[in-house]
Amino acid sequence: MENKKNIIAVVVLLLFIAVLSGWLFTKYYYIPSGKNNSPLIELKEDTPQNQAAFGINGEAMIAVKIFYPSEDGVTPEDRTIPHKPLPVVMADVVIEEYLKGLKEGLKDAKLLGVYRDRNNVLYLDLSDEFRRNFYGDARQEYYLLKSLFDTAVTNVAGTEDVRLLIEGKEIESIGGHFSILYGLRGIMNYEQ
Repeated sequence: MENKKNIIAVVVLLLFIAVLSGWLFTKYYYIPSGKNNSPLIELKEDTPQNQAAFGINGEAMIAVKIFYPSEDGVTPEDRTIPHKPLPVVMADVVIEEYLKGLKEGLKDAKLLGVYRDRNNVLYLDLSDEFRRNFYGDARQEYYLLKSLFDTAVTNVAGTEDVRLLIEGKEIESIGGHFSILYGLRGIMNYEQ
């Protein structure tokens, strides 16, 4: 009888420890999705306070590879830009540099915003000039989208996919040849 009481006491004690451990884990390590009202996990702000928090006193520079569309495909160019520790801020700097190097009317396009969701999908919000000033066939549209995708994925740590917004809205296509509603990674599977 005494032995059964000891076994029951040990089982109750182990259950109590398991419940307490689970509660501590959820309190300190688990972040439920309901706590965040926004699907975004990072903000684009790069204030001096944010820089100080990451130990950046001056403008550290970093070498990046920017890809541009060309007649033969996609051509990489080495550039040096300010290093930013937050991926969305780094994406902002990289895509601004990318847009400067585009030809014709595409270089008039402006980057309106950069956002990143929990799945490491980078959302690039571009002005309507990016869509409106594109003139080309399917090959040229593919090279434009591939160069933008490669530039973002190569230079922004952790980026899994890139989605384009035009003036804050999802659009079906830039030039009518490829659907960009579901991200650019799917289009890259059509490599010729």
